[in-house]
Amino acid sequence: MHIRDNFTPEEWDKVLSGPAAAAAAILAAAPSGLTGIIAEGIATVNAMKELARASSAPLLQAIAASLDAKQEEQPEAHPRDGQRFKSFEEAKKAMLERLRSAFWIVQTKATPEDVSAYQQYVVSVAERVARAAKEGGFLGIGGEQVSQAEKDTLDEIRSTLGIA
Repeated sequence: MHIRDNFTPEEWDKVLSGPAAAAAAILAAAPSGLTGIIAEGIATVNAMKELARASSAPLLQAIAASLDAKQEEQPEAHPRDGQRFKSFEEAKKAMLERLRSAFWIVQTKATPEDVSAYQQYVVSVAERVARAAKEGGFLGIGGEQVSQAEKDTLDEIRSTLGIA
């Protein structure tokens, strides 16, 4: 039996979306301009793939296989959900709720080892995104690698995942 068989297709999509939701919460916490958004977006995709592939946890290996398969699909096969937000704070809260939902599914369907691996995976993706672009400064001069708002959001992500 393959680990994906433990999940419905809808649940699996939510599990896959958890790390991206955490990354989106980081982006919403401290928007960093066009180049920063691009850097953080690239960091999200790369971190999700690299960290899942590098893990020996069965759940993360299944995630890596799904991410590789999705990359080969046509982009129009994934319509956007049309969700709009009135503020970055509202977007961040929605993304943390999406992460909470994904993690709940993992907790109820996966082994304790896979739950732990998923927690670390999501936090590692979010940390990479937070470090992807400097916040503040001008033309890359000054600023800080991880803003206080991003640090606070990383703490919220850890809390959402039950990590002290």
